[in-house]
Amino acid sequence: MIADKGPILEVEDLRTQFSLPQGTVRSVDGASLSVAQGETVGIVGESGCGKSVLLRSILRIVPRPGKVVDGAIRWRRKDDTVVDLATLPGDGREIRMIRGGEIAMIFQEPMSSLSPVHTIGDQIVEAIMLRGNTTPEQAWVRAVETLARVAMPRPEMIARQYPHELSGGMRQRAMIAMALSCDPRLLMADEPTTALDVTTQAQILALMRRLQREAGMAILFVTHDLGVVAQMTERVVVMYLGKVVEAGPVGDIFAAPLHPYTHALLHSIPRFGLRQKGERLAAIPGSIPDPYSVPRGCAFHARCRFDDKRRCRSEVPALREIAPGRMVRCHRAEELGLSGMSMPEPSPALAHP
Repeated sequence: MIADKGPILEVEDLRTQFSLPQGTVRSVDGASLSVAQGETVGIVGESGCGKSVLLRSILRIVPRPGKVVDGAIRWRRKDDTVVDLATLPGDGREIRMIRGGEIAMIFQEPMSSLSPVHTIGDQIVEAIMLRGNTTPEQAWVRAVETLARVAMPRPEMIARQYPHELSGGMRQRAMIAMALSCDPRLLMADEPTTALDVTTQAQILALMRRLQREAGMAILFVTHDLGVVAQMTERVVVMYLGKVVEAGPVGDIFAAPLHPYTHALLHSIPRFGLRQKGERLAAIPGSIPDPYSVPRGCAFHARCRFDDKRRCRSEVPALREIAPGRMVRCHRAEELGLSGMSMPEPSPALAHP
C-alpha cells in the first residue's frame, strides 16, 4: 500500500498570502499536514482561520491576489513518483491533469460552483472528457452511471436537468458525482453539508462514507461541526489564524485536548441535557484578531485564559510533537495538562447507519 511508503499528500510549512492595499493577510501561515491512502482527515476551526484557503492552495486555485509564497505540497502519484504541487504553474498541464483527476474537490455551495446554463450531465461529461480518451457518448453513459452511484433518483432524467431545478441535497450529490467521475485518489470537501438540513446532511455524510469504502480514496474534510468530525474522521487538524495549533487522532484530541483553543472549542459544543442541568453554554471570549495586525507571540493569547502574560505574548510557539502522533503549538501544553473532555454527543440524525 502507498500508506506504507509514506502519505499520498504531505503539506509542509505552507504559506499563502493576500497582498491588499490595507496590508498583507497571511491566510495560511506555515501549515503542515499529511493524508494517507484511504484515510479521512478533518480540518476544523472558526470562520476565517484559513481552512478553505488551505484546500484551494493544494489545488493551486487560490483567487487573486492570493499566492502560495512558500512551503511544499508533495503529492504521490499513481506511479509512486512525488511531485511538489507548490512548484507547478497554476495553469500548467500537469496541475490541470492532477486537479479533478487525481485530487477532486467538493465546494460548500454547489450553486456557486455549477454552471447555471449547462445541464448536470453536460458538466460531468466535460469533466470526464478533459481527463480521458473517451467519446461524448461514452462520457454521457459514464456520467449517468456516476449519478446512479451517488444514489441520485432517476439519474437519466437528472442528467438532463439544470442546477436550479434540483434541491440543495441533490445539487450536492451532483457535485459529488462530478468529483468522483474521474476516480480521484483524494477527495477534498469544503464544508459540504453546511447549507443542508440535518436529515439531508446525514444522507450526504453516509454517502461519502460508503463511496470511500468502495473506492478506497482518502478524504480531507473541512468543517466547523465537531460532531461531524467525531464521526467522519480518523485524524483531526485544528487551525487558528492560518496556523495548525493541534493535530492528532480524533479520539485522543476529543478525550484530552492539548491546546487551549481546542479545549475551548470542545467546551463550546451544545450537549444533550445542558438546559436541564441549568448550565450555560460556554463561549470562547473575544474574536479572531484583525488579520492585518496579528498580535505578537501566540495569536490566541488575547482569548486564552491560560495566558502567562510573558512568553505567550512575546514568542511564537512552535508546532511540536508532544506525544506519539500528537502535535501541538502551545508553550504550556505539558504544564496545563488539559484533559477530561468527553466526545460530544452527535445528533441522532448524524449517527452511523
